[in-house]
Amino acid sequence: MAPSRRHEEAHHTAFRSSVINRLGAGFGNLAKWSLSSGMPFLTNLADLSDAPPFEGIDSSAILLNLSKPTTLEQAHGHWTPAMANLAQPAPRSVQGLIAAFNQHVWPSRSMPSTRSKHWDNWAVVVTWAIAWGLLQHILPMPTDILKAITWELLCMGTPRSVITAIWASIQNRHRVAGMHPPIHGFGEFSAWTRCLSSLLGRPSALRFPIHRTLVATLLRLRPTSLRDNRDRLMVALATICCLRVSEVALLQICDVWFDFHTGYGIPGFRGTAAIHVGRRKNDVERKGHHPAIGRAIDPALDLVFQLLGWFRLNNLAVSPLCTKLAQTAAQCPHCAPLFSRLANGIGGSHTASMRPLSTQMIGDGLRRMMTICGADTKHFSGISARKGGLTTAITAGVTEEILFLQSGHGQARAARNYIHLQDPARLFDTFRAFGL
Repeated sequence: MAPSRRHEEAHHTAFRSSVINRLGAGFGNLAKWSLSSGMPFLTNLADLSDAPPFEGIDSSAILLNLSKPTTLEQAHGHWTPAMANLAQPAPRSVQGLIAAFNQHVWPSRSMPSTRSKHWDNWAVVVTWAIAWGLLQHILPMPTDILKAITWELLCMGTPRSVITAIWASIQNRHRVAGMHPPIHGFGEFSAWTRCLSSLLGRPSALRFPIHRTLVATLLRLRPTSLRDNRDRLMVALATICCLRVSEVALLQICDVWFDFHTGYGIPGFRGTAAIHVGRRKNDVERKGHHPAIGRAIDPALDLVFQLLGWFRLNNLAVSPLCTKLAQTAAQCPHCAPLFSRLANGIGGSHTASMRPLSTQMIGDGLRRMMTICGADTKHFSGISARKGGLTTAITAGVTEEILFLQSGHGQARAARNYIHLQDPARLFDTFRAFGL
């Protein structure tokens, strides 16, 4: 083992011992640990709230965990029944109304995934404070305390990206508590990150985009396996429409709007389709996006035609009870996922199910398809599809204002809100960039 590694492990062991000693015999045995940050941290802080380090301290703001999705977020757009349940019984005071808002609405200023990352990183800070007996000095946190925890993170070999994420969680925790953060002043956070980057910066992990040739190869495949057929269409669709894997996982059959652009009343859009993305990362107002898929010049590469074949192969049809058009921001409770997990059929065969794929399954399927296409999967991941769509479009000269309408990026948001094209032909620029 390298000397630096032995030093880090010895530091970790001593750090854990210090935390357990501070917690005392009654609580030290309850401690559960994680090492995902480089510094060991406690994952069950709520179970330790009565431990000696918390005595005499108002720990409510320190231990406030907003990482779980709220009831309204779990409703996935079905606001009316969710609100009807939450409104009973009605609060009997203004303080009750404020508490209900803080519980069910206020956390949604950021996505649940972002809140969960902030909580894990904040747990590192709380664990460090327990080790040093400094819980009373982390909220609010003086700048010198931030410097102290940063130095120990560095000594434990914590990567620069993790340290800046921990800084961000500290800043966020202060904002949530209505306190001034330790890094304040215009441009100061950037200055702190530059300070670390100049010393510890390293190239990002190389992730290749899925380029046009790979998309064409996928669309030319005619696999007999249902899994291969699902994954090749899934990867081609995600790439052309610049989708995140989380957005692919939420797609349902009622999100494929065939011949959608014929509604403009302009000839030439038969055989095209729009993919309804009910919510994207920067679409905080849930307005939705509709990436366009055009007709391919080469019939063998026609994704819309192949999607229709996917529907027929799996007997997929939009339910007569579908709620998508009435509630476009919500998941339809009646329609199947567009790309689902497979169920075992007769004689070892597989059939589509009503269970959506996880983001991990989508990433695994993408890498498997890259192997079939003859690519080295070492540099491909779930982001390769979205990166491929954007890269192909930009290389082909698609203008940013059109590309942002397709990709849902947050840049130029104010200008994009005013854009409504009279002729949808420009919406197919990203598709045409693939030259299919």
